[in-house]
Amino acid sequence: MLDDVGGMGIIAGIMTRYRYTDKPFIAFNEVEDMVKVSGRGTRALVDAGLDLAFVMKQAAGSVGGRGGGHDVASGASIPKGSVEGFVQVADSVIGEQLGRDAQ
Repeated sequence: MLDDVGGMGIIAGIMTRYRYTDKPFIAFNEVEDMVKVSGRGTRALVDAGLDLAFVMKQAAGSVGGRGGGHDVASGASIPKGSVEGFVQVADSVIGEQLGRDAQ
């Protein structure tokens, strides 16, 4: 988890661009009574079917949070203690979108 909310998107973008180019990257940051989520993908992943806005909306909604954004970059706010459930749903949706196991 990161301490700097503003830096989450930057870090997620760097990781996706230079380290994990074949899958989206999702970062989490606890802020008071919630967890902020930032997800980044690549244009190649979007071309292959990735829609992170949909992923964030579905995964956040499944744990009582809210999410959305753009297909290549989006975010969410979820309750503390719900990261594991969020990740399970996000992984499943990403796997369906990309037609493979996204782990």
